Amino acid sequence: MTLRLRADTRRLVALVVALVVALGAALGATHAAPPLAAREGGWTAPPPEQRWPTDPSAGGYYEVFVRSFADTSGDGIGDLRGLTSRLDHVVSLGATGVWLMPIHPSPTYHGYDVTDYRAINPDYGSMADFLVFVDAAHSRGLRVVLDLVVNHTSSAHPWFQRAVAGDPEYRAMYVWSDERLPWRGTGGGPAWHAAGDGTYYLGLFEGGMPDLNYRNPAVTEAMLDIAAFWLDLGVDGFRVDAIQHVIESDDGVIANTPENLAWVRDFNAALRARHPGAFIVGETWTSTPAIAGYHRDAGLDMSFNYPLWRELNAAVQSRSAIGLRAQLQQDEDAYPAGAWRGTFLANHDHTRPATALSPLRRDSARIRLAAALLLTLPGTPFLYYGEEIGLPNGPSEIDPDKRTPMRWSADESGGFSAAPPWRAPSTTDPTISVAAQRADPDSLLQWYVRLVALRSASDALADGDLQVVEGLPSSLLAVWRSYEGERVLVVANLGAGAATVDAGTLGLPAGGFEDLLGGEGGSGDVALDGTSLRVLRPLPR
Repeated sequence: MTLRLRADTRRLVALVVALVVALGAALGATHAAPPLAAREGGWTAPPPEQRWPTDPSAGGYYEVFVRSFADTSGDGIGDLRGLTSRLDHVVSLGATGVWLMPIHPSPTYHGYDVTDYRAINPDYGSMADFLVFVDAAHSRGLRVVLDLVVNHTSSAHPWFQRAVAGDPEYRAMYVWSDERLPWRGTGGGPAWHAAGDGTYYLGLFEGGMPDLNYRNPAVTEAMLDIAAFWLDLGVDGFRVDAIQHVIESDDGVIANTPENLAWVRDFNAALRARHPGAFIVGETWTSTPAIAGYHRDAGLDMSFNYPLWRELNAAVQSRSAIGLRAQLQQDEDAYPAGAWRGTFLANHDHTRPATALSPLRRDSARIRLAAALLLTLPGTPFLYYGEEIGLPNGPSEIDPDKRTPMRWSADESGGFSAAPPWRAPSTTDPTISVAAQRADPDSLLQWYVRLVALRSASDALADGDLQVVEGLPSSLLAVWRSYEGERVLVVANLGAGAATVDAGTLGLPAGGFEDLLGGEGGSGDVALDGTSLRVLRPLPR
């Protein structure tokens, strides 16, 4: 299903993704960074701009929930030492960076309500463990990205405790009202919560997460100091949680306000002034025009393309490319040149592909096609831990069942821990493990490895522009990816039967092709018959 034109027209490469696009050994070339250097009194690291020869959008990232990744202490909770011990797996996928969900002390399992921004959650280990992890990641060519929760703290944070006690300096760090205003929070519930003294504080997510007051310059300065603390320890950048909610309007608009946009612009500029090589990935869970505005008007380094996530998954589920085509074209029209877009199939807030696309675990075709699209469409791909082996969700819809333990071995425990894990495994299927799939050349893991290598080997797939082919049946997606002299055609058959399309409609010139993915004999997934291209391997009924 990957075709190359014959020698006389070699500058054009045609890649056809029928169902079986192949995945290779790297999300991008890795570049080993100078490791941290021990010194008396602590550790030091070269600044980010001196660590890497490429920009942060090159390659791809692997998202890790440390609590669920690997346990070395035997308490059933994943830890930093476990993460460090499994970094070679991350590298084998071709990742060039690791994004860690919050690792700071917190009263909750997930950590998005921080009580100390400059410390390590003791469940995960010590600061020394973290520094060893950073050193190990950098030595393997992996950037380290931390979750930075700027919108709110925990209600147990000392800042908020002092605010509730009446300290005016700390009270000014949060948002208060003398009455319960009729605002709705991010989940639809009340946004204002009783403080117990007749006043109310803003907590867009919940009462245990009071919003910080970024109209107070001291709060922004404190968060910049926190970011600088981690950058000085060797961190390369941050995924900024809830980035569109940092500053609300006085009339209750809680997302994407002009003041919020200005804050992102100023925070981003101030961070880069201190550490020129640092970068920010925004959790831009909003519309395409709003996301593009954060790039155009606020200078955001990288955003998460939530609209594309929605349409890509919907296309595979519905067998229709219509919405996905429209979203891809909207992205090309909306984003300013050079905007870095993070793409993904799922993260810690979403149903995993193995559950959303194959609820009965009989339809791996959809999972493979979704992976193929992710890794051949524009953007910087982010993989959620376990996605590469088809790890499913747990039995419920609650968030902990989206964050269940990783499976390393084929035995019932999955090799995660010697003790019962903090959360029950979402599966005990022996085939859903790294060990089993590494030994199986036809596994989902090997599919990811092949696809990533394919992307890494093609400048057009990694960095090229995109042109959507119109005039096709609703079940077919076809896009051209172009970079300098290289052009790649991606065709995905989302339907339940084989499809035939005129080669001229696709923009294919006359000529013979070599099947790059299928080897000498060809894969049989695509065939050029005169002026028609036949795309086999449809999705099963």
